[in-house]
Amino acid sequence: MPFIESPRFPERIAYGAMGGPGFNTTVVTSASGREARNQNWQYPRHAWDVSQGLNSQADFDTLRAFFLAVGKGKRNGWRFKDWADFQAAHSGAGAGVVSGITSTTFQLVKRYTSGAQTQDRIITKPIAAGFELKDGGVTLTLTTDYTLNTTTGVVTTTAPRTAANLTWAGEFDVPMRFDVDELRARIVSRNAATGLIYEWGEIPIVELVG
Repeated sequence: MPFIESPRFPERIAYGAMGGPGFNTTVVTSASGREARNQNWQYPRHAWDVSQGLNSQADFDTLRAFFLAVGKGKRNGWRFKDWADFQAAHSGAGAGVVSGITSTTFQLVKRYTSGAQTQDRIITKPIAAGFELKDGGVTLTLTTDYTLNTTTGVVTTTAPRTAANLTWAGEFDVPMRFDVDELRARIVSRNAATGLIYEWGEIPIVELVG
């Protein structure tokens, strides 16, 4: 599946997007009213409506150019900044941890904790600037101790490490695509200050998983 690493979805429009994480659950209700529930997805999948962030002619022009040149409808994936959740810390309710692949390769994960319950989220699009990796609380040095693949979220260490001892902190994007092949809008008015005023329905985007 084609993925465009740059440019990222326009941040100003992303700031006004409405959405967040979701699961897929099958609920079967018996005649007695009892329920059987099955969680179909191990990890949450994020989705947004980005039409909420369009407030001017310039915004619409920017989105239309991105839709045509980068997204090409549903075809291409791209990076999206979720302003409500774009960072991980070394500890706390949104901690950056890793999942071991081999003794020297590790997948970045963000772990959400509430009481004794946890939910992991695989991070595949970290941002290099400001990224920090620690082993047992000791900061490791990029290149000397490890390398970071910002297109997969895989860390490769120069010596074997234990996954349970590794933590990370930094920012990350979400891999997304448009969930429509048509960008439809209707001109409803003209404003002297901001140009044409559009009316549109939802412009949905969904997370790329796997």
